[in-house]
Amino acid sequence: MAGQRSEFGYYPRPLDITVGPVSIATLAGLPETVADIEADPGREGKWTYAPLQPVAHLGGGTSVRPYPARIFGLPKTHAIVHATASEIDQIDFHVWSLSFFSGMRFTITEAGFLDSTPIEPGVLVDFVLMGGSLPKSIELAEAFWIDNRAVPERARIWVAAVHALFMSQNPQHLQFERFTLLYTALDACFALAKSINPPPKSLTHSQRIAWMCDWLGMPVPAWADPAGGGGAQVAGMRNPAVHEALYMGEPLGFALHGVGGGPNLTLEMSGLVSRLLVALLGARNNRYISSSTGTRQTQGLDLG
Repeated sequence: MAGQRSEFGYYPRPLDITVGPVSIATLAGLPETVADIEADPGREGKWTYAPLQPVAHLGGGTSVRPYPARIFGLPKTHAIVHATASEIDQIDFHVWSLSFFSGMRFTITEAGFLDSTPIEPGVLVDFVLMGGSLPKSIELAEAFWIDNRAVPERARIWVAAVHALFMSQNPQHLQFERFTLLYTALDACFALAKSINPPPKSLTHSQRIAWMCDWLGMPVPAWADPAGGGGAQVAGMRNPAVHEALYMGEPLGFALHGVGGGPNLTLEMSGLVSRLLVALLGARNNRYISSSTGTRQTQGLDLG
């Protein structure tokens, strides 16, 4: 039978909307669920963290290990129905897209969180949707899925890039961990871009980001510009980190980029990934994708 339904969470606000074949409804008991999450001992500020690892013993009883469980779940708060979807993957893609545009992680799985996750929207991205952009984001996700149905790995790569971006935001990460995850997200964006629009065969690794930006009508950051004085700085940092376990010339974790001034590279990389994800989903006619990545100021995103 056509149509798919799933519950997802965690989202602390009411959301009841229908856009084409997609309907989202708030589950009963949201205020109580939110109160429980906000009172949880694993919460710190806008984040909640994985609980300590419980262990069941063969002879009965349980104990708690002194380290986090890492993978954990949160309550489901909403239901999503797709009237014509033939597979749950289409529902899952919509939840990932909604997650991205809301700036916090949603999941349809029982334990879909790794290490930590925000419990408030807007934490994982540097934009806020303006006007009627939420319905438009659902339309974009639906159109992307339909347009790329014959090449299903494109949707998976887009989701993978979102996931890498989200994982990079963990407040406990060291700089090299954040850098590595963000570069992985950029590589995923390139994999999707080249699937949609094959680049010249002569394109080098250091030219990938600039090529994507040019194709999508976005400014090329100085740290990714192969024509700049120092070449594509970010590619030059990635190679020793991946192949030699060196970050800024030192073993991983023993040095930082940007000490004493200069750009906040991981902040700018995060902003660029967000802009690429918006553009690759199909929203290229907006001010956000050409806005500066070198600021902590939240940008407005109008998809109308």
